[in-house]
This record gives sequence, C-alpha cells and structure tokens, in this order.
Amino acid sequence: MKKIILLMVFAFLIGNCTTEPVSTDMQTEAKQTDSSSLTAKGTYSECDPISIDIKAGQFTNSGKILVENDATNLYVTYTALPNWYFSEMHLYVGPYANVPTANGNPIPGQFPYKKSFNPLVQMYTFTIPLSSIILDSNRCLYIAAHSVMKNIVNGTTVRTETGWAGDIKFPGKNWATYFNYCLRTCTSDDPPGETTCDTAYMFGNNTFNSLNLSEKWGWVTSYNNVTNGTYTYNLYAGAGQNNINNGYLAGTVTVVIQGSNVQVTLNATHTGTIFTETHVYLSDSPPTTVAPGQYGNQHTLNNTTTDTYNLTYSGDGSFWLIVHAGVCTTN
Repeated sequence: MKKIILLMVFAFLIGNCTTEPVSTDMQTEAKQTDSSSLTAKGTYSECDPISIDIKAGQFTNSGKILVENDATNLYVTYTALPNWYFSEMHLYVGPYANVPTANGNPIPGQFPYKKSFNPLVQMYTFTIPLSSIILDSNRCLYIAAHSVMKNIVNGTTVRTETGWAGDIKFPGKNWATYFNYCLRTCTSDDPPGETTCDTAYMFGNNTFNSLNLSEKWGWVTSYNNVTNGTYTYNLYAGAGQNNINNGYLAGTVTVVIQGSNVQVTLNATHTGTIFTETHVYLSDSPPTTVAPGQYGNQHTLNNTTTDTYNLTYSGDGSFWLIVHAGVCTTN
C-alpha cells in the first residue's frame, strides 16, 4: 500500500513540474537582434526607449516593455527577466475606446497583434506601421501589453502567470493594466540617457492600505474643516510600499482652496521629468477605488511639465483628494 501511495505522489509531482523547450534567441518581426544592440539609445530609433515594468500575477516584476518610434514605425519590445519566459503575447495600440473589452475587462485574444512561442522566448519586438495606428491630436496612443509568462528554474516550470504592463487599471474586475505613449522625434545629437516611466502620487495623510482600498501603494488626503488658502504637497514617483525612499521626488502639487472652488496644479520639478497623463479624485465622499481612470478627472498630456485642474465640491471644508500622474524621467 505504501508503495502505491509513493508512486501516486511521484506521478503527481511529474505532472505538475514540467520542463519546457526554451530559446534565448531574441526575436523581432523586423529583424534579428542581439543583446549588445539593446542599449540606452533606441535599437530602432534615436529616441531613448520608454521602459514599463511587466507584472506577472499582478505583483511579481518579471520583465519590461520597451517602446520607441521612428518616423515610420512604432516598436514594442517584450523583454523578460532571468528565469522568466514568454509563451504568448497579445498587444493593442491605439485609442482607448477601441480596446476589445467585455464588462470593462480587456479581451487579449481579440488584440490585433499576437504571437505564440514554442520554444519559449525572452524577447520579441512587434513592429507596427504608424500609418495603421489611430492617434489623438497630441500624437498619443494607449498600449495594452498582455503576455503569458513561465518562471523556469533548472529547466522546470515552477509558475505560469498572466503578465500586464502599465499603471492604469482597466475598469473591470480583473487587474489588467495599460499605459499611455506619445510619439517622439529625436535626433542623433540627443545626449544618451535612459528613460523610465513610473506612477506618481501626491503624498497624503492616508494610504490606500490604511483605507482598505488596495494593497497597492498610493496616498489619499482627507480634509476636515479646512480653511481657504494655498497648500503645497510633494509628488513621489515609484514609492513602492508607500516608502518614499523607494522612489524619488518627481514634483509638487499645489492645492488652492477658495470656498467651494479647488484648483489643483501639478509641477514636475525633477530634472528630466515630464507628465504623460494626470488623474484627480475630488469628492465629499471617500474614494471606493484606486484605479486612476475612474477618478472622474483626467488629462492626457504630450510630455508637459505642468498641469492644472479647476474643480468644485460642496464647500463645507471637508473633502477627499487623490492626485495621480504618469511620469517619465530621462537621466
């Protein structure tokens, strides 16, 4: 009997710890690329690539999405961290209104650009003609980058997860995310540097965690019997776990209160930092979501360093405020 049980356990372990054929080649629809050519300067253009983290299973950093463009094409490169591999990729680029969704959740299988891999890969680039992309008046677009990722250690698959990139959550019930990108024009005389993009929040007197809104980092400011005046706060980027030492001071937020009128102005003060989008929640009622796209006030920006909202509330001196920004910094 003991032998039978041991054989059953052994069979279960074999069935759940599988080996996968993997390739370390880096593939692209346009051309083969070796790792030495992926420098801070763009592989396909003179612009520094925008770098967005890929989260596997919502919380694990498993790779990056690198985005750049030249005068003809948009280039979206999926790259995996060591021991992570891609088996599938699904990509959407264009206006948010055209993202295939159901009940606010994206449908990756209906994304226009997709690829499956056997053997698995750690890098792949989609090359998309700009002429096929619908841009807004600021030459900006949204990118939803989905993937199926496998964590492989010593040839054995230990985890299979869904991967998404971006700091804007879709309004549905799942955790899928997306981000904004604006076309750029760079010349060969531009100084070298690496551009990274982060989520930024105005520092406040409550955290998302303390209000039981989310396990993600971020702050909410609650006002109680506040008087008319001007108030200035710090805007921190990349401050995971609500620890400002994990991120950097990207700018400031100035809040001017006059009766029922509230003016919110964001300023990027960190050298090389620009705003790609901003979102503001202001209400007499406490927030029920941390998804910036559901705050009710948002601006899509073309790499600016300042942005202003003129909002109103009941004027009784008590309200709730969240200020979010998508920032990109070139070092």
